[in-house]
Amino acid sequence: MSTVQSRDRTLPRILAEKAASGTSGVLQATRGKLKRVFCLEKGWLVFGASNLIEEQLEEYLIRQGMLSPGARAEASVRAADTKTSVLSDLIQRQVLTDDVLRQATEGLVSTLLTSCLEWPDGDYRFAAGRPELSGKITVRLSPIQYILEHARHYPTSIDAVRGRLGPPDIRPQRTAEGDKMLEALASEGASRFLLEGSDGSRTLGELLADCPAAEEDTLRSLYGLFLVGALDETAAQRKRESAAEAPLTEEECVALLGRADGVDHYGVLGLDRQATRPLIRDAYYSLARRYHPDRFRSGELSGFLGQMEKYFTQVTEAYNTLYHADLRKEYDQQMDEISPDAADSGGTAHLARQNFLRAKELIERRRFSEAAGYLENAIRQNDGVAEYHLELGELLAGNPRRRADAEEHLLRAAELDPSLPRTYLALGHLYRKAAREADAARLFREVLRWDPSNSEAAAELSRLRDVGDASEGLLRRLFRA
Repeated sequence: MSTVQSRDRTLPRILAEKAASGTSGVLQATRGKLKRVFCLEKGWLVFGASNLIEEQLEEYLIRQGMLSPGARAEASVRAADTKTSVLSDLIQRQVLTDDVLRQATEGLVSTLLTSCLEWPDGDYRFAAGRPELSGKITVRLSPIQYILEHARHYPTSIDAVRGRLGPPDIRPQRTAEGDKMLEALASEGASRFLLEGSDGSRTLGELLADCPAAEEDTLRSLYGLFLVGALDETAAQRKRESAAEAPLTEEECVALLGRADGVDHYGVLGLDRQATRPLIRDAYYSLARRYHPDRFRSGELSGFLGQMEKYFTQVTEAYNTLYHADLRKEYDQQMDEISPDAADSGGTAHLARQNFLRAKELIERRRFSEAAGYLENAIRQNDGVAEYHLELGELLAGNPRRRADAEEHLLRAAELDPSLPRTYLALGHLYRKAAREADAARLFREVLRWDPSNSEAAAELSRLRDVGDASEGLLRRLFRA
């Protein structure tokens, strides 16, 4: 099998390219310690696997109600006695039918691919050749159609889609892949209109204005076509943008990050509270063009990547809040309630507590990004409270891009108050998600040392023992590099 490093290509482009050429092989996607593999046969996506415990087929079957925990436990005992796999035992005793397994496999592959498509970065390596899948339940999914459908739902915010497409004056150009897709389209719709009209002569804004579909449908169709390589910006457009823009420097990045530290949404965008919606939009697009994290994934300034990802999270949150009148009004009211003057009633500790309580309210309303901002403010005001670090660590642990920050805050919480089992439980879950099973087991045992009746920690320890190293063995068999 031949191996190709594809670090400069996005996952959608790689999948679309292999699908269009009818290629067979195994694609490995890696991000940190997380590994997933996707098997293709003649361009069709037929199988997927992961090294995470919670992403195994058995776990998916239980989550979907296709397999009861009791039946899995019984099969584990029988499999250990007969030295077979749990799935083999379930199939042999007809607890699971082929149809159920195929349905579950399709759902799991879709879930794994959806998650990978949402990664902000990753390493991808493709090995051409026919994958060895004897004894495996396989499916048949079209990567291109799946990516186009994915773009109809992600990002969830249409403003985020606008940001990824770029300014309204770009001129989309149909590629060779787009020509093939246009020939294959049998029905009318936004995709056909956009492919036919994207010859490099019309701006994005003009295409949006002329397309008969709704604006959001048009934007998402455009985004999907860009993802699969059916559309691209014209070479002339890229050349003009490159010539007009001065190169980024380390000094500029340091100054930018310094100005953004501890400021509110208006300060992040470089605006005052009287800014109009057009000014807010223009400020966002200007910052997106100049400082998007994708520009820092390689080159001399790659050391700024982590900081720029955090910064651009601030920028996106600021734009999404201030551009919508109702959210902006609510934000302004919150800022008036929690102002520097509030410190007069009890110093910075009081202000920190107010930020913490506001964050808790926002978490209950599932407004997690805003809550994280308030928790970070609370910690800046008073770094010595374990509860603040624990709450922020648990919140950030749900964002794969910020797991390192989550670990830092959870470790700080444990340092400030070593008697909190909840801290060790959160760290255990974090390490389990990152495929650090040994560290996870150690933390779950620590939970039980402080709280012997903690059923959640006990269940996680049992789960880690049951799965063992089976998933890593599967990955090694599927992909040898």
